[in-house]
Amino acid sequence: MSIGGLNGMDGGASVNFSAEPAAPHSLARSSGTSPATQVRPFGDVEAAVAAIEALDRDLRKFELAVADSLQDYLGLQMAQITDSALARGWEPISFVQRDGFRVYRYKAMR
Repeated sequence: MSIGGLNGMDGGASVNFSAEPAAPHSLARSSGTSPATQVRPFGDVEAAVAAIEALDRDLRKFELAVADSLQDYLGLQMAQITDSALARGWEPISFVQRDGFRVYRYKAMR
């Protein structure tokens, strides 16, 4: 399933957490079937946690882009982010490595 495959499926959504809205020209068709989107990954644990805490608890699926700089040796920074999602009722289901960041997918726990 591609990243775009989560969007709009079973109430799923891709949530843009950036401080600035995406420019209208940032959406473009890639050579594949899903749209390519300019992504601004989180480079700060506190900002990622705050974004997760601001989400509507009824959201069934979401994606979170996290900079490679937060991928520390022991995984402590990602553990803080994941703990925040778990505490709010979402579990990680997968991630996709991109150039300089990962896109983590979360879904509501049963």
